[in-house]
Amino acid sequence: MEMPSTSGSWQGPAVEKGARMAKLAKASERLVSCSAADILKQDFEALFATALTGNDMHSLSQMKTWMAATFADRAHRAQAEAIVDQQIAEFISRLEVQLQDPNDPTAPADDMSQAMADLQDSVRVQEKRGRLQMLRSQIEQQELCNKKQADSNMAMSARMQAAKSKLDRDTSGLMAELCEDRFLPTRSAA
Repeated sequence: MEMPSTSGSWQGPAVEKGARMAKLAKASERLVSCSAADILKQDFEALFATALTGNDMHSLSQMKTWMAATFADRAHRAQAEAIVDQQIAEFISRLEVQLQDPNDPTAPADDMSQAMADLQDSVRVQEKRGRLQMLRSQIEQQELCNKKQADSNMAMSARMQAAKSKLDRDTSGLMAELCEDRFLPTRSAA
């Protein structure tokens, strides 16, 4: 497909509205299908022959099929979420508007530079959202690690305090016995 020239004159055939989104959906489906097929092609028997017994090897093909189906399902959901989250449909619509033939009477009279600026702003916002989400995730993980460490420190402190108390009691008991033995009168043999 040829792109519009910088001089503003259109070069090349027009693309039917919605064709880009359909092509994206088809490519996404092909990606999932090929990945699931790759899972099914793997020789799990050779990989797990030394680790699994004969009975477990029998269910390996069922597990492989389950893995491929689960992967395909999760991949389809993740792709659908990504299309919504990243506003792919809106992006493609804006792209189609930008690439329309300016001589087409049905084409909206949009300013190309404004559309590009809007697109760039949208991309920047998405990048910042992604970074912000990553930072939030890292903060949550760090807070969880900090809480685990604080709990571990409290448990260790309690064990140390209990050991110190036992040591103090044992030391006091031994000292009391030693002191009693020193001050007891000795009996002389008659």
